[in-house]
Amino acid sequence: MTTLKIGSINAATPTPLKPDGSFDKASAKKLCNRWRDIGLDGVFVLGSMGEGPLLSDEVRNAWVETALQEAGDSLTIFAGAADVSMQRMRERAVRYAKMGAHCVVLCIPPKLSPAQAVADVKAVADVCPSPCAYYDIPENTGTPLVLNEIFDILSHGNIKVCKDSSGSSLINRALNMPEIKPRDVFMMDGNEYQTPYSRLLGYDGVLHGGGVLTGHWVRKIWDLMGQGKISEAMELDRRKSLFIAKVYNRFSRPLQNAVGQKYALQLLGALDNAAVVNGQTLDDNGRARIKEAVAEYRDLIG
Repeated sequence: MTTLKIGSINAATPTPLKPDGSFDKASAKKLCNRWRDIGLDGVFVLGSMGEGPLLSDEVRNAWVETALQEAGDSLTIFAGAADVSMQRMRERAVRYAKMGAHCVVLCIPPKLSPAQAVADVKAVADVCPSPCAYYDIPENTGTPLVLNEIFDILSHGNIKVCKDSSGSSLINRALNMPEIKPRDVFMMDGNEYQTPYSRLLGYDGVLHGGGVLTGHWVRKIWDLMGQGKISEAMELDRRKSLFIAKVYNRFSRPLQNAVGQKYALQLLGALDNAAVVNGQTLDDNGRARIKEAVAEYRDLIG
């Protein structure tokens, strides 16, 4: 089993696609260059921001392979194996591990009982030949776990990382309490709107979708908090949160997180188009909103 090297500033990336839904390798190479240019430590492919559950295995395999070829020597590549069943998640987890993924990300299959959910994640971790991460996101899985159930998953010897997108303030705190925090598990906050708070709570790092746009920005905030410059960090984070909210259309409807981020990356030259498979669209007003946001914060997003 490989030794997992992991840093504090990580991002969940969108998947480069052509308008017909096939994998866009040329854009993928540009996006991998951006990961390095903005100083990310690691990247999560095929997560919810990457439209992973909606993609064919052909696209998924091509993205894992390309990410490893283009950036695997300098960044930690997390490959999402989430699927509708434990059996399919297990098959993907083993496949991505054999392809060389540094860490395979596991998630509860949808709409299971808590006991079955815990058992399924641990069963996949049993057979995966690479280190695993557990991604807690009850908004997507429909199964909110309580703290002891999460700790049961994290007690597995092959689960080395936790990405906390629980949305629970209690779980946020409890996962990072020194007296109960699981040993040898790297805790990542999945909330992109609270970087100063993430460090103050004691998370080891962050892993969220906004990071592909704001990696430089996030690291600066993280470092300012480490230096005790809380007011400065909070002001930068306020601006970062407003930028991401504008790109994602968080102040209105409909949510446009994937297509919004892809369009912003297209404006930055990191993607050739903003094609998605999740049904999200942008009209002229949406594109104008994102152009304005990118222009306003260009110095901070690279």
